[in-house]
Amino acid sequence: MKQTLILGIIVVCIACTYLYPHTMINPGELTAGHQHLKNNCSACHTPFSGISNTKCIACHNPANIGKDSTGKLDSSKQKILFHQGLMEQSCSSCHTDHKGIAPTVSLSNFNHQQLSSAVFNNCNSCHNKPVDSLHQSLSNSCINCHNTQGWKLNVVFNHDMIQGADKNNCAACHQKPNDNFHQSTSANCSQCHSNNKWLPSSFDHSAYFRLDANHQTTCNTCHTNNNYKVYTCYSCHEHSPSNTIAKHNEEGIYNISNCASCHKSGSEHDINRNGKEQQNMNKEDLKKLNNYSKEEDD
Repeated sequence: MKQTLILGIIVVCIACTYLYPHTMINPGELTAGHQHLKNNCSACHTPFSGISNTKCIACHNPANIGKDSTGKLDSSKQKILFHQGLMEQSCSSCHTDHKGIAPTVSLSNFNHQQLSSAVFNNCNSCHNKPVDSLHQSLSNSCINCHNTQGWKLNVVFNHDMIQGADKNNCAACHQKPNDNFHQSTSANCSQCHSNNKWLPSSFDHSAYFRLDANHQTTCNTCHTNNNYKVYTCYSCHEHSPSNTIAKHNEEGIYNISNCASCHKSGSEHDINRNGKEQQNMNKEDLKKLNNYSKEEDD
C-alpha cells in the first residue's frame, strides 16, 4: 500500500510537470524579448532533451543576428555577423535566459574555444582590424600579441608581426630618446638594442675604439661637452700639433683628423695595420693644417 502511494505521488508530479512546467520547474522570469513564450515552455525546451538549435533558429536566423529590423547592421553598436560560422555549436552553450525581465547579468558567455581552428586563428573573420597606424603595419595574426580573454589583457607585443619597411624602422613607432648620446647617433637602433627589451643595450665601442686598460675613463674625457659626434685625444695626449703633423708626414700620412681610424686602441702596432689604408689630404687641406700647427706653436 505504501509503495503504491509513493508511486502514485511520483506519477502525479511527473504529470503536473509535463502539463504545468511554468509553475512546477520555472527557474525564473524570461527576458522582455521572450515574455510571449513564458507559458509555452515547449517553444524552446523538449522534454528530457534540453534545448535544440532547431527551436532557436526557428525564431533567430543566424545570418541576421546583429542586424536591425530593416536588415542592416547597427553601426552604432559595431555588431559583427559571426553566428553563421557556429552552426555546429549549441546555442545554449553561450546564451541563457530566465534571468528576469530586465536582467542585471549578461545573458551570453561566448567562449572562443568553441570555434573551429580555421575561424579561431583568423580573428579578422569576425573582428575588424584596428585602424591606428601601429596595427596597419602588422600582420593579421592577432593571437601573437592578444589573447581571447580580453583584447588588452596581458598583451605581449611581438615585433615579428611588423610587415614591410617599418620592420627595421624603429622610429616609425618609437620616439628617439632625447638625451645627448642618442641625439648624436644614427636611427639604426638594432646596433645596440634588441626588439625584446630596450635594456640592457649592447653598444660595441670596440667597433670604433677599443677601451683597453689604458683607456678606462669616463665618456666626457674624449667626448667633451656631451657631444658624442666628435672626440678628442688631446684631453690625455698632450702632443704638439706641429710635431704630430711632421711625424705623420714623414710616414706619408697627411690626414690626422681622425686618430681612431689608425689607432684603434692603445696598442702601438695599430698604425702598422691601419695607417697605410688612409687617404692623403689634398694640398689645400694640408696647407690649412700646417697653418693651424704654427698658430698653436706660437
